[in-house]
Amino acid sequence: MEDEVLRYKGVVLRRSDLDILRNPCYVDDDIINFYFSYLSSFCCSQDILLVPPAVSCCLASDEDLKDHLEHLKLSGKKLVIFSINNCDFSCGEGGGTHWSLLAYYRDMNAFVHHDSMEGTNRWAAEKLYEAVKGSVGAASVSSASASKLSSKGRNKNKKGSAAAAKFTAAPTSAPCFIEHHTPQQLNGYDCGLYVMAIAKVICEWFENECKGKGDQWFSAIEDKVNSSVEDSMRSEILSLIQEMKNDN
Repeated sequence: MEDEVLRYKGVVLRRSDLDILRNPCYVDDDIINFYFSYLSSFCCSQDILLVPPAVSCCLASDEDLKDHLEHLKLSGKKLVIFSINNCDFSCGEGGGTHWSLLAYYRDMNAFVHHDSMEGTNRWAAEKLYEAVKGSVGAASVSSASASKLSSKGRNKNKKGSAAAAKFTAAPTSAPCFIEHHTPQQLNGYDCGLYVMAIAKVICEWFENECKGKGDQWFSAIEDKVNSSVEDSMRSEILSLIQEMKNDN
């Protein structure tokens, strides 16, 4: 068996994961799961849920859907973050070539898809959205929040604008799906780094900025996520792993 490097909250990282982070390679689900677990441990709010990649895949595949949804208790969360992969959605199977992020925000009554290779994973994100949208419970959206979402959608993305307009008209209806403009990766393998960087920004925004503001995290992503994450996220996660190893 390959040497273990670190065990953290049920996630096992191995030497091959370090090699992935040290080289220009596609990030696997173990690394994303580790980073999501790390973010979860530092989020003070119990209103945030970061769903492990394997669970997101199972939800999209409709395998054991009821059991997974009951365990996640989505109706009790204000912010839920999923990683999206373009695999074949066979639960427990690997594969896939691209990661993106889907975030549900109750105050917005919407699932927002962020894809660093815009359009590539929309079908996969919509599949997960269809699987879980009925399990998040009711939401009530302020007119101010709806108005800002609609405005940002018009400025950033025509598809997002159309979804936002529909959402504004019926704020207490089922949550809508929005494909929102996202900073774009410069190569074909760093998508997972963008997912982790965007998840970090959204969690920081929720913890520090959103309270009392009828705003979304979109401007924070535009300000903080760019091509620099293709190097900085690898270094950050490697340093984090080393720190945890030293503490053990």
